[in-house]
Amino acid sequence: MSVSTGSDQRGRSSAARLRALRETACSAVLHRLAGRPVLVARYALVAPGQDAADRLAQSMGFVTREGWVAVVAAYDDTGMTDPATRPQLARLCNAIRRGELHGIVAPSRTDISNFHSAYEDALDTIRTCGGFLALARDETTL
Repeated sequence: MSVSTGSDQRGRSSAARLRALRETACSAVLHRLAGRPVLVARYALVAPGQDAADRLAQSMGFVTREGWVAVVAAYDDTGMTDPATRPQLARLCNAIRRGELHGIVAPSRTDISNFHSAYEDALDTIRTCGGFLALARDETTL
């Protein structure tokens, strides 16, 4: 019989719950669009001075596979800060609110936050704006 620590188990279940929240919001928007073009922004988070091109390319591959339309690419070079304080992420949320975008595609959850609560808050903000977050890599593959 194997024994796992509570923190490991909570981390896995939290990641699965957060993935379900993200996927539910995405499904709701795609259902609402009913076959119309899905307009998305590619978004990445990098460290100060780091080039975002590789991370943005990862999200473009996902966008292409999904058949969505990449309208804009944006990145914040703040490193791991609170998502609520990032100017480009805020700009994309405002574009969703105005109906210019339907969602944001990032390479991984780490482009939003490593912290469950901050990530969940960001998911809620994007959903409240009327959009979704899609990831090229699942939450469980940080």
